[in-house]
Amino acid sequence: MTKILKLFATKLLLFFLIIVSSCKSIEEVPTPESLYLKAFELLQKKDYNLSAQAFEKVDDEFPYTKWAIKSQTMAVYSYYRLQEYDKVIQMTDDFIKLNSASEYLPYMLYMKGLSYYNKIPSIDRSQDHTQEASFAFRELIARFRDSQFVDDAKERIAFIDEHLAGSKLSIARYEISDQNNIGAIKNLTDLINRYPSSTQTPEAYYRLVEIYFRLGMKDQAKDIVKILRVKYPNNYWTKDSLKFLK
Repeated sequence: MTKILKLFATKLLLFFLIIVSSCKSIEEVPTPESLYLKAFELLQKKDYNLSAQAFEKVDDEFPYTKWAIKSQTMAVYSYYRLQEYDKVIQMTDDFIKLNSASEYLPYMLYMKGLSYYNKIPSIDRSQDHTQEASFAFRELIARFRDSQFVDDAKERIAFIDEHLAGSKLSIARYEISDQNNIGAIKNLTDLINRYPSSTQTPEAYYRLVEIYFRLGMKDQAKDIVKILRVKYPNNYWTKDSLKFLK
């Protein structure tokens, strides 16, 4: 769990501890407050399964109260701690659709992004979850630039972009070995255009040089070598590409 998420949860815990101390002596017909507090006590005990169910009960029985909104956010937190990421994604999607002006929207976008982030596969597999994580974090940054979650989202986007670049390069390498030059050129070009700051980009240029040289397109290959020499003068792939100039 990230530091920013721990801080957010801690703030909520401290706030509702005050409420707990003022309501413990009340024995009456269940209210949204009392049900919330029971769910909150389960969360304090780290019984995330029961706390998730209890928070959802508040939302089910008192759907139009402020406690329902708070309970949805805490149910999401509980399910996240249970690593039930699909459930978190479903709940955050529903919340975002129905509560477009809520103060908790940045938190829900962040939790959605985190859940997809934790489902990111290796670079040789489909990157749908990786893309979804990127979309969620970028929406958070674009819409709520002052949110406490933005800095962490930016750090995760940096990793995501590097991961997606690595996936593009992995596919291109396979296409080169399979002599699918058109497919390789497309993926390498996409990598260069979308992720110009990636550590994978110099190799992408190099692989293009390889392809063009093998196809007899020596002028195009030499032009790319020149780009490598300007952009990455001391890079391994730049130095290795010089052999194509001989």
